[in-house]
Amino acid sequence: MKKPFLARIALVFVLACSSSLDAAASDGLPTEYSLGSQYTIKYDDWDLLLSSAVLDVGLSDRRRAGRSGLRGSSTKIKHGNYSVTANEGNRVLFDEFRQPHRDNILAIRQDLEAVPDFMPLENFSKNEQLAYWLNLHNVAVMLAVASEYPVKKVKGLHTGRKSVWDKKTISVGGVPTSIRDIEEHVVANWNDPLVLYGFFMGTVGGPNIRDHAFTGDNVVKLLRDNATRFVNSLRGFKLWSGHGRVSDHYQIGAHYFPNFDEDIKAHMLVFANADTERDLHKAGSFRIKNYDWGIADIKSGDTYGGGSFNTSSAALAHFLGGHSVTAFNTGALDKGRGATPMHIRTFMQAVQERYKRRARNGIVTVEEFISGESARVSKKEKE
Repeated sequence: MKKPFLARIALVFVLACSSSLDAAASDGLPTEYSLGSQYTIKYDDWDLLLSSAVLDVGLSDRRRAGRSGLRGSSTKIKHGNYSVTANEGNRVLFDEFRQPHRDNILAIRQDLEAVPDFMPLENFSKNEQLAYWLNLHNVAVMLAVASEYPVKKVKGLHTGRKSVWDKKTISVGGVPTSIRDIEEHVVANWNDPLVLYGFFMGTVGGPNIRDHAFTGDNVVKLLRDNATRFVNSLRGFKLWSGHGRVSDHYQIGAHYFPNFDEDIKAHMLVFANADTERDLHKAGSFRIKNYDWGIADIKSGDTYGGGSFNTSSAALAHFLGGHSVTAFNTGALDKGRGATPMHIRTFMQAVQERYKRRARNGIVTVEEFISGESARVSKKEKE
C-alpha cells in the first residue's frame, strides 16, 4: 500500500529503494528518482481549487468559432476572443478570484515548494516526481495570471521584459526557480513529448488545465487524454492551404522532433482521430504557426457588461464547498440572461453542445516513465 505524503505535515521517512540518474542537474534541480518507491504526494487543496475553478469544455469538434456576439453597442468596441479556437480549451474562472483566493493559491504553491524540505524528491518514483513538477508549474502559472488579471492576452506575461515566466519566484530545495525553469527541467529529464501536454500556460492555445490534480497514478492517463484533446483540436493542428500548422507550444520540446515534419506528424498520428488523421496525411509540410494567446478565462479577460457570471456564491469560497462548474451547463445561461454579455453566452452555448457529444470510456493503463518511450513499463509489470 502506498504511503501518502501530506505537504502541510512534516513527516520523517526511511529513505526508500535504489535510485537512478537521468540528465545532469545543470539547473540545480534534482534528477534522481527511486524505482518502485511507494511514497506519494497528496494534493487535496489543489484538487479543491481545480474542482471549483476549472470549466472542462470537453473534446473539440474542430469547428471554427464564429464572431457573433463579440461586439458591444459600439462597433468600435470588440469583446471576447476573435480566434477560430475561441471555443476550445478548458477555462479558469479568473474573473471570480479575489485577494483571499490568490492568497490561497500562493499558500498551495508554498506548500509544494516545501515538499523537498520534508522528503527529498529523489525518494519519489519517476511518475510521482512528474506529477509534482506539473502541479507546481500549473499552480505557479495560475497564480501569475490571476495576479495580473484582467488581461486579454497572456503573451506579454510569457515573453519580453515583463515576463513572469522568467522570474525566479519559486524555491525548490533552496534552488531559485522560475516557471520556465520547471518546463526546461521536465523536458530535459523526461524523454517523451507526452510531458508537453501537462503544462498549463494560462492561454486558450495551450494544453488543458484539468479539473483535478496530477498524481503519480493518473499522470500518464491524463497526459494521454490531454494529448488526444490537443492534437484533435484546432489549437494543436489545423490544415491551411495544404500545409499543416501546428501549435507553437511544441517549441518547448523542440528537441523531441529533430526531423520536424516527419516527427511531428508521426507523433500526432498516435493520438489523431479519423478526421485529424485525414488532414495530417493531406498536409504537404508542417510549420509552427498556430497559437491563441487569449486568456483561458470564460470572460476572455473582459470586464464588459453585467455582474459576475458565477451564480453560486459558494463556488470559490476559499476553494471549498464542493461546487462544480458543470452547473453552468444547465441553468446558468438562463439565470444570467440579460446580465451575461453575449460573447460569454455564445461561448457557453458552444460548450453545451460539446457536452452532449462527450463520452468517457476505455481501460486505463498506469505506466511509469523510466528513460523514454522504449523503456516505459507498466507498473504491474515492474512490480
